[in-house]
Amino acid sequence: MHLGQDIGQGFGGLILGAHAYTWGVLLFIANLLIMSLLLGFSNEDTLKNTTQIQWGNFHKFSGYSFIIVIFLNVIQAFTQVGPPPYIGQGSPQSFSYDLSKTVWKTKHWPTWSHFSFRANNYIEQPEFNTLTANVNTKLEHANELLKIENTDLPADVIGRVTAISYDEKRSVVVIATNKNWIYLLDNTISKILSSYNVDPKFDKDVSNIAGVFFDKNGEIIVTSAYKSYVKLSVDDLYRMKEVGRGNLKTVRANKSYIGSSALSLLDNEYLTLSLPNKVNKYIVLSRFSRKDMVLNAEQIIPIKTKDAPVITGMTVTDKAIILLNNSGKQLIVLDKKSNKPINVYDIDDANNPQGMTIIFNKVLITDEDSGKKIVKTYLLPI
Repeated sequence: MHLGQDIGQGFGGLILGAHAYTWGVLLFIANLLIMSLLLGFSNEDTLKNTTQIQWGNFHKFSGYSFIIVIFLNVIQAFTQVGPPPYIGQGSPQSFSYDLSKTVWKTKHWPTWSHFSFRANNYIEQPEFNTLTANVNTKLEHANELLKIENTDLPADVIGRVTAISYDEKRSVVVIATNKNWIYLLDNTISKILSSYNVDPKFDKDVSNIAGVFFDKNGEIIVTSAYKSYVKLSVDDLYRMKEVGRGNLKTVRANKSYIGSSALSLLDNEYLTLSLPNKVNKYIVLSRFSRKDMVLNAEQIIPIKTKDAPVITGMTVTDKAIILLNNSGKQLIVLDKKSNKPINVYDIDDANNPQGMTIIFNKVLITDEDSGKKIVKTYLLPI
């Protein structure tokens, strides 16, 4: 069933650029071909030969190694899947010594919607740390944002900051980095209140983090470029704890990674925005229900540029969707109903702008200058 998922989604991490399940299919096919060749080149007399062969040390080593490997696989399958009538999961979890992560299910495996030997891994993954500018992705007739200040992030932050969000209820800021670290900061963005390292490989591959935002219930939603997500709860002492993870399923954006995500409070939806690539040269806005994380709607964003822009930040207000155009160094304001651009603002002093959030009448954008992690603050133009 993994072969029918969105690009980059699957069990385990990448091995030489492909997920583990891809190699599993390759080995299965290779075994079938090798066994077919062996049977094809063997003669009838060879098949009838019943001469007993005395095992040497090599044969014993190979045989016992095979038995041990099978025995360990049986233990893993039994502990993670469970005894009958449990039949396991359609998306099996990795082995864990933490019993709280063990899941036994009786639900039947879902059916494949489609099958592909390409295994959804032939599109180059985004590298947020090395994104470059492209003048062909700039919209014309743009005004310039009025800059207010630069604020250095704490030196203890590990990795490149790829996303940022503000929680008005707690008056705190959350940032995410490409090293899978999540940090809660005070409203001055100068003090770390708590930190959490997301396990990138357990159950769902949640690495290459592209977005982070606060949900209306106070939880933090972390999304990766693969459209996988993690939910984190936050207690009164600002301590974070993982409470769930999964994959978002799309249709139009099935062969695209995402570069940003956000909460639409009035619509009660989560939003993601795809990144253009050699297969899908457009960007797709996907909307998911907060209730069950299922796709509600999708639409291609009609941005009239020579090349589709690379969007790495998104924030939703009551009437607009604000996008951070990384490749064009612009802030694009979309009408929430039509999803068409209504205003454009240049950010000429940005290097590699990543995350974006709004605090009252200000726009905060994460960037790096001479290796320093900073947040650049601008006056909100809308």
